[in-house]
Amino acid sequence: MTRKTTTVVLDCEEEFGPEWNWMPKKLVDLVPWVENYLDLVPAEYRDSAAFETVAFRDSRKDYWLNVKVHYSRPETDAEMQARLADEEAEKLAREKLQQEKLQQEKLQELKDRFSDR
Repeated sequence: MTRKTTTVVLDCEEEFGPEWNWMPKKLVDLVPWVENYLDLVPAEYRDSAAFETVAFRDSRKDYWLNVKVHYSRPETDAEMQARLADEEAEKLAREKLQQEKLQQEKLQELKDRFSDR
């Protein structure tokens, strides 16, 4: 079984407060902001850590960049088992729908064939 890659979105708002979703405007404030995010990423996955822009607010008085930070890692055993169970359930549901469709087609064929008798 092949493990898939999982993207983990960090929630610094939960860790440090709501202001951490917004990238600081001052360069001197940016370094500790990034370090706090980076500290949440396990060391072995840090080279996959990235920013994703969520919103940008720009007005005459102010501007802010709202971002999410995420990183990629292999799925855990529990995540893989849950994914495989979901895939199996979807497969069974598709097969059931396909069988029902075939049965309905067969029923319609029989109705068409014997309806004039």
